[in-house]
This record gives sequence, C-alpha cells and structure tokens, in this order.
Amino acid sequence: MSKAHLARTIVFLIFAVGGLWLFLTADVWWIGLALFLCAGLIGGLISEWLFRWLATPDEQRLDLEDRVRNSDI
Repeated sequence: MSKAHLARTIVFLIFAVGGLWLFLTADVWWIGLALFLCAGLIGGLISEWLFRWLATPDEQRLDLEDRVRNSDI
C-alpha cells in the first residue's frame, strides 16, 4: 500500500469515526444523521483530494483503472 492510499484510508476512517461519534452524541436522531452524512461526505472529499495530491500519475491511473474495472454498476 502506497503512502497516498494509506493517507486516504486513514483520513476517511478518522472522519467516519468522528461522524459516528456525532451521531451517537446528538440529542435528536435526524440531526445526528445529518452530521454523520456530512462528516462522511467531507471525509470522502478530503481523502480523495489528499490522494490526488500525494499520488504519482501512475498511481492515479492505476486507481482509476481499478475503479472502472471493479465498478458496482
């Protein structure tokens, strides 16, 4: 696992745990859900930006090829 992949995974996990904590500590469930979804969205965006910044062009190409080859659609 490269430095870029590791950074992407760690940042996303930090935001996921933070979103879960926000969900569990919110007084109203729908506010907690909104905070959880916002944390997931922001974490995903920041982790992708960090990956693009740290990855070499070859890593970016391989990542894109892997996503296309293994798409869920």
